[in-house]
Amino acid sequence: MKELWKEKGLWVAVLLCLGGMAAGFPFYQIEAPLAAGSFLGYCETALESKVVLFLIPIAGVLPVGAVFVRECSSGFLKLYMTRTSRMDYVKRKTVQIYGGGFLPFFIAGVGMVVLAFLLIYPLEIQGDMDWEKLRGVGEKLLRISMMGGILGELSGIFGAAFKNYYMAYGLPFVWYYMLVILKERYLPELYTMYPAEWILGKEYWGSDGSGVWVFLGALSMVGMLLHGLVLWRRVREI
Repeated sequence: MKELWKEKGLWVAVLLCLGGMAAGFPFYQIEAPLAAGSFLGYCETALESKVVLFLIPIAGVLPVGAVFVRECSSGFLKLYMTRTSRMDYVKRKTVQIYGGGFLPFFIAGVGMVVLAFLLIYPLEIQGDMDWEKLRGVGEKLLRISMMGGILGELSGIFGAAFKNYYMAYGLPFVWYYMLVILKERYLPELYTMYPAEWILGKEYWGSDGSGVWVFLGALSMVGMLLHGLVLWRRVREI
């Protein structure tokens, strides 16, 4: 994970996510005095915005989605294999790429909530913190971050399979919007395969709503497993 913090693409993605959240933030609604808990409602609106939904397949793959292509084409991978085992490389890269997709949204989201608290909370009518709404904002942010991690793994799979930058960056975007088009135009009842619903969690996901977490967790594990298998096959050729 130390390598990830040094990636310029990670911080570019963080700024991109912050910009997207700012674009979806309802500044026009801010007029003091505000009702208690307003800043959390504004943050929730920003996370649910179409701009953030659009950015997920972009910011999720930008940091390190094509890292295998880069390391393989530069010759770094052959040198790296002399210093570590193939299995260790596979484990490190699958975790690194998931983190590369997860962290931009998480860091940007936490930053947005902190800034909203510092700048907007003082304008609210004094009242208790709405912890239930804060939990809702945190859950939405975590689901968005997990979606970023899943898209990152998908980028890693395509990058290792095709050894091509265009495939690593382009195919996850195509897959993502195929799901959007499929649901919105042809199968409106298929909400379980709709990325926007993974954020909102408004449909039926079990009596306690835990189904969406199981679903995203399963997608994350499957993505990491498939990525690891493709990487293992590639590094065995070295």
